[in-house]
Amino acid sequence: EDAEAKCSEATLEGTYLFANDGVEIRGNNQLPFAVAGREVRDGKGNIKGVASGNFNGEVFRNEPFSGTYTVNADCTGTNTFTDGTHYDMFIAPDGSEFTVVQTHPKKFLTSWTTKRVEN
Repeated sequence: EDAEAKCSEATLEGTYLFANDGVEIRGNNQLPFAVAGREVRDGKGNIKGVASGNFNGEVFRNEPFSGTYTVNADCTGTNTFTDGTHYDMFIAPDGSEFTVVQTHPKKFLTSWTTKRVEN
């Protein structure tokens, strides 16, 4: 681990692509879902993007989303979206990619890696 890694919101700036899948737990059922999309991070803690997905056979296409992010000096951080979802984030020191895991709501089990495609 690089003890010298120093990250901030400015580490994440540009256009990123992501794709994830997982399950939503409803009672004793695990319902599958998959989502893919593009997002732009402004280097100041703001996220805007568009995504398509399939939640157990219910499809949505090109839906806009927005949210905010925070980055700690140790290259960890959080994402909070306007739909109420929260994610923990682990960031490459150069900002080229980061991994996330959903932490709220707890009924969704999913994680993925997001990669920058344009600065």
